[in-house]
Amino acid sequence: MLPQLKGFLVTFRRMFKRPITIQYPDERRQMAERFRGIPALRSDPDTGRLLCVDCGLCEQICPTGAIVINVEPTERDEERNIVEWTLKLGRCMFCGLCARVCPVDAVTMSAYYELVSQNRDQFFRQKGELAILGQAAPDYFRQGMG
Repeated sequence: MLPQLKGFLVTFRRMFKRPITIQYPDERRQMAERFRGIPALRSDPDTGRLLCVDCGLCEQICPTGAIVINVEPTERDEERNIVEWTLKLGRCMFCGLCARVCPVDAVTMSAYYELVSQNRDQFFRQKGELAILGQAAPDYFRQGMG
């Protein structure tokens, strides 16, 4: 009988406290600064061109192979053009290694986390979609440092 009374006492005390429920579609939680959502591509704010230098380190370090980059050489020896930069969200485990290894901070982790879809094609994101996400994403690994 005593454990039941203790349970009722806890319930009675919580009854007068303010609820912590969030009405999700209308209200959204404030995500932590270092939250790792979908990886995004950052652009130069002046020119609008992607910061990616096509080194392929993010593709190599990805433990699940979620990043696929296809590059074609240009007339200049030092430059290459990105033909395809694809992120397979079904394979991505949001570890942030791709953002950490990028030498020019072109890859960052966005705060976007709503991934639900009934279409399997929505889980393949191309460089254009990721660049749009990257406009709102901060410089992930440099924020709050220095």
